[in-house]
Amino acid sequence: MTTKIYGASDDLVEIEGDVEDEICCYGTDDEGAVPVLLVCSDGTILNVKYGKGGMGIWGITLLAKGGMYGGIDQCIDEDADPYSDVATFHDGLSWIIWSRDWKRIKAG
Repeated sequence: MTTKIYGASDDLVEIEGDVEDEICCYGTDDEGAVPVLLVCSDGTILNVKYGKGGMGIWGITLLAKGGMYGGIDQCIDEDADPYSDVATFHDGLSWIIWSRDWKRIKAG
């Protein structure tokens, strides 16, 4: 079964397919929902955040590409259904680890 990841409402990240979950990312930062980092069993790493381009759209950014990664369908329309980028994966994901509290540390 394939897996897809997308945002819903203004505070939920939906995961459907081989792995299933709903992540609440309501936060208190100045921009609304808190970004969510997703680390997938194939090595793919995604950043999911509401408010893409200052609009009411969920954006998904690829940070690292794994072997089951299928791509991201970009959304540019707040009235689309879903009003979210959608990341897709080929069959076989076995787990996803997520965090709302993360920071990338770059080498000096």
